[in-house]
Amino acid sequence: MEFMDSNTILALLSIPMVIGALLISPAGESFSASLSEKFPSLKTLRGRLLAGSTLIAFSGFVIAAMTLWISNTISEGAGFCVVNNMFSCDDVIGNAEYNTMPFLGIRWALFGIMIYTFFLWLLMSINKEPQAEWVGTNIKLGFMITATGVLAIAWLMYAEYQMEKICPYCTATHIGNLLLIYGFWKMGKLHDSGDWHKN
Repeated sequence: MEFMDSNTILALLSIPMVIGALLISPAGESFSASLSEKFPSLKTLRGRLLAGSTLIAFSGFVIAAMTLWISNTISEGAGFCVVNNMFSCDDVIGNAEYNTMPFLGIRWALFGIMIYTFFLWLLMSINKEPQAEWVGTNIKLGFMITATGVLAIAWLMYAEYQMEKICPYCTATHIGNLLLIYGFWKMGKLHDSGDWHKN
């Protein structure tokens, strides 16, 4: 008997993403009010945006790592994530034609791990030195890369459409990217207004 099925594991791995989404949302201030005594940085908009985006990137990284594990598990002949005829990570990730990045020839899961590692580095470096001169450039870089990621998401959604399957783990990493677009956009807006330095 399995301890947890693939849906339960995905739900648990998505908790930091949900908390991060709440922190970067307009409801972030009221959501974080009870946590701000323990985590003083949550009292500021900059702190909430950085903490929320970091949680989203961390969750995206872990879920991307799980997709690589699923891919390796499938290549060994085992299955992991078949919910029903429509929702099946095994069918999507196990499809050699669609599971490899065009031009680079690496698996999408490995690319997801690399890109979320970059986002984590970017966010942690900004958090470490929020007043540095390069922060505005890094925020813009994060926004441009996440926005460009929409093209990859569109291609992967097309692939899922072609297979008539949806991969819940892949979808969760796509949602993480979309949330990070919003987070970097909000950070850029705050930085450009000058209010970034007041926090």
